[in-house]
Amino acid sequence: MFTVQNFQLFQNNQPVRFVKSPNVDVSLQERRFVVMHYTGGASFASSVTWLASRSSGVSAHLVIGRNGEVAQLVPFNLRAWHAGTSQWKGYTGLNNYSIGIELDNAGLMKRVANRWVSTFGQVYPDSDVLAAPHKSTPNVVYGWHKYTEVQLQTAAQVVAALVKAYGIQEILGHDDIAAGRKWDPGPAFPMEQFRQQVAALVGEQVGSPLPGGDVPIVVEPVQPRLFSRYRVQNLESGQVAEYTWGSSFQPVALLPVPYVSQLGPGAEARRNDCGAAAAIMLFKAYLPNFQMTPDEFYTRFAIPGRDPYLSVNQLRNALGSLGVLTDFRAGLTMQDLFNFLVAGKPTIVLLRYKVFEDAGLTERPFEGPHFAVLVGMDIRYVYLHDPLYASASQGEAHPYPLELFWRAWKEVATDPQVPNPERSAIIPVAPIGSKPSRRVRVNAPALNVREGPGVNHRIVGTLKLNETVEIQREVNGWGEMSPNRWVMLSYTVPVAP
Repeated sequence: MFTVQNFQLFQNNQPVRFVKSPNVDVSLQERRFVVMHYTGGASFASSVTWLASRSSGVSAHLVIGRNGEVAQLVPFNLRAWHAGTSQWKGYTGLNNYSIGIELDNAGLMKRVANRWVSTFGQVYPDSDVLAAPHKSTPNVVYGWHKYTEVQLQTAAQVVAALVKAYGIQEILGHDDIAAGRKWDPGPAFPMEQFRQQVAALVGEQVGSPLPGGDVPIVVEPVQPRLFSRYRVQNLESGQVAEYTWGSSFQPVALLPVPYVSQLGPGAEARRNDCGAAAAIMLFKAYLPNFQMTPDEFYTRFAIPGRDPYLSVNQLRNALGSLGVLTDFRAGLTMQDLFNFLVAGKPTIVLLRYKVFEDAGLTERPFEGPHFAVLVGMDIRYVYLHDPLYASASQGEAHPYPLELFWRAWKEVATDPQVPNPERSAIIPVAPIGSKPSRRVRVNAPALNVREGPGVNHRIVGTLKLNETVEIQREVNGWGEMSPNRWVMLSYTVPVAP
């Protein structure tokens, strides 16, 4: 039997295990809601440790394990950091009005080689997984880790104790208050039955008022939101910025980039063709009806060597030669990547794949530098079109935890065999749906216009200082203004759009 005394949970007259989380700040304004979550972690112990660590930046009042074990991390009079950007029936920022409960559960899974694999790489038997769509994505089926009976019974008893103590008026899921942004507790959590069980435990009929309030435990259809706010943290400096995004930005609102595998048909000749696959993804995103395989990429762009690691310059030259103009930047932040996504620009990122392999998150072993296309981001994951998957259903928008992505993105500079600039990306100059050309201004007294991309080509004209032109294609530092009219870009500066 659970009770509440002095803002602490008791079981059989003994306080439950208390593990203090540093991620608290002010007093709760009101204890009106209980918000149910899943941890998305591998175990009860690891989830408690994570939520009690300062580096996580999150917390919850309670964690309930799969065997019914309970830990409290935050007293019920203090605000825990579990709800994030949220709203419900006129309330915003539900951290201020709710008690957060995390259930030990692996959460969303993907099907890999006929096995269910969690986002942290653990394989689960079919009997432990529910295959179902989420209410926010009714046409997409994912795997969801099932909750245990003892876990659900314990959770119902705990929530009933909170209702009796504080007059809790509604039990909600994180995906109710952060619709389109959050998945938990997911389809495997029997929310309606859970509410009924709690109502029975507090001695009331389903739908009748609960002690301390005049509103029954109910849930209403989520109303569409016009704006969502997102917090983006620079993991190196700790600086946080907030952004408003006009629609939900999460795995069902990815940038529309077709997926290309480096292991599929037309990619048999080489092993190190992640760069070719990544470049072709951008071609397909920007050029309608574009067709090319990774093997054809090497032939089309005359890439030498039997099985070379492609360089950033080789990829940019290939893209630019067909009119997909890009920039290359290093030393970027997560905030920069978020900005590119908001602007509709999918980026090619260079990663040390060994970081993902060591974490057990990959389908194939590979330790070297690896190109992938960033198509989405939320507060837990980046979503990469990772070409090192045989199936599009697995490699497309594959979720990688933010912390691991940051490490892989940063540690590519320390690769002992092929070091590369850390935190770098190839960035299209325009969003998908726009022409990826750029305007430049001449910053030399006079600039020769040549018939082809090189000083050996015939001069066919001259541009004057401060003259502005539009570049349609780029090859090896040369820009084409129109057919057979090229200028050396080192004598120009970009003009802001």
